[in-house]
Amino acid sequence: MKAQQWYCNLNLKPQGPFSMEEMRGKVYRGEIGPQDLICDNTSSWKPASEWGVFEFQLFPAVQGLIPGGDINEEVSEWVLLVEQKDGSKPLQEGPYTVKELKSLLQNGRVSPYQYIWKSGLSGWCQLKDRSEFAAAITSKSLSDPSLA
Repeated sequence: MKAQQWYCNLNLKPQGPFSMEEMRGKVYRGEIGPQDLICDNTSSWKPASEWGVFEFQLFPAVQGLIPGGDINEEVSEWVLLVEQKDGSKPLQEGPYTVKELKSLLQNGRVSPYQYIWKSGLSGWCQLKDRSEFAAAITSKSLSDPSLA
């Protein structure tokens, strides 16, 4: 029997094949978010979180979240990955508070597609995937990933 192979759709480009261990590593490091489309060699594309073989806690986008818990918006703990206009390696900026990042999202200075990280996460994740920032993300900013 042929081993299960996995494919992911990143930057609108299918990539793969990957083994299950490679896919789990990509999820854990934040390279694949819960809503990113993936498929195996036998099925159609669907969000990574719907597969059932990747534990939800594996995704950095949900690590450390306590459903219904309070979020301290005043703690400077988030690091933002900022692409450079000259194409050189992205730089890390911060730390930022949740409140500061929400403000940057609302005025269009930061994109929901930019990557963030804080201590305790296994990898980077996009702002759009963290519930702390959901209220600050507009439908306009989600329809234009080039913002920022």
